[in-house]
Amino acid sequence: MNRRQRSRIRPVTILVLIALLLVPGVPLTSAQTDVGTVAIVTPASRSNQGWDQQGVDNLVAVGEELDVSVEVAENAGYDDITPILLDLVSDGSQLIVCHASGYQSVCPEFAAAEQVPVVVIENPGAVAAGLVSDIETQAQDAAYLAGVMAGMETRTGTVAVVVTGEPPTWNYMTVGFAEGLKAARPDARLVYASVGEGTYDDAAAAKQTTDTVLAANADIVFGMGDGAAFGMIQSIREYNQARPVEQQARFIDVIGDKSASEAGDFLLTSVLFDYSAAYRQFIGDLEAGTFGSVYTMNLANEGVRLLPTVIPVRPETAPAVETARTAIVGGTVKVSVIGDAAGVQARLAELFPAV
Repeated sequence: MNRRQRSRIRPVTILVLIALLLVPGVPLTSAQTDVGTVAIVTPASRSNQGWDQQGVDNLVAVGEELDVSVEVAENAGYDDITPILLDLVSDGSQLIVCHASGYQSVCPEFAAAEQVPVVVIENPGAVAAGLVSDIETQAQDAAYLAGVMAGMETRTGTVAVVVTGEPPTWNYMTVGFAEGLKAARPDARLVYASVGEGTYDDAAAAKQTTDTVLAANADIVFGMGDGAAFGMIQSIREYNQARPVEQQARFIDVIGDKSASEAGDFLLTSVLFDYSAAYRQFIGDLEAGTFGSVYTMNLANEGVRLLPTVIPVRPETAPAVETARTAIVGGTVKVSVIGDAAGVQARLAELFPAV
């Protein structure tokens, strides 16, 4: 079994339950639950400063807030995780967060077979009353703001997007970023490069890909990867070592906060994902007997937002980003929502004909 973290379990108040059973007209159904223990399964390490760590850290924080025990099963990979799920249930987990789009099928099937509630990622069609809730991430608006920042900050006029595959989440952010860049710097050039499908943890390949976009004169890299992001960071660090500050490249991250890492010297910002409100709602839903819904993280509810600027930027940059944020939340700027790879390429070609 993978390493786990435990916090204090809230005790069930037996006398209150007995009293409710004895009071006429007070419903007490099996759908209502006093939640004492929840779990999260992640495909990689809980300390990777990205997708896995952000999910775990947010759930642990919510667990502490609500006095709920949290079990963490990390490094589960993408093979059949059913044995891990069964183990978590046998240890008392009443709700399991399946924190990967790769668990979209196995977790709903497990929930139906074992009658144990689960949370899935990007599978709204699997939502089922009492059994399955879903988290959707609409990150294109926050990525638009990152694009505005890149447009304001680029010195060469060339900005790169480096992705580890083309899942919907990455695609949403690619298009949002490109539209923000175009709005802030109409004459900018965008270089788009894919490390390869499913290369989320391939740091070596990500470094090689980032080397190529830096060679193409990109001075800001918007990188989308988990462990692979460290390859992007290594590429930029090596590139910067032989250059004065005014010629150095900078990095925009996604999901987590790497400001305390080796990227801190050249990290502009990150499109930060915060699952706290979703977890808080789902635990409350389970207790209320209303579990089984979709929670959408977006810019308006700050489920997705920009990390505060890590390194110094131009005085005009922060006001431009805030103006764009106000326009998006107010509805005067509409960011495209494009999740398929073909749609991404068509939109990039429209925005930047030379791509």
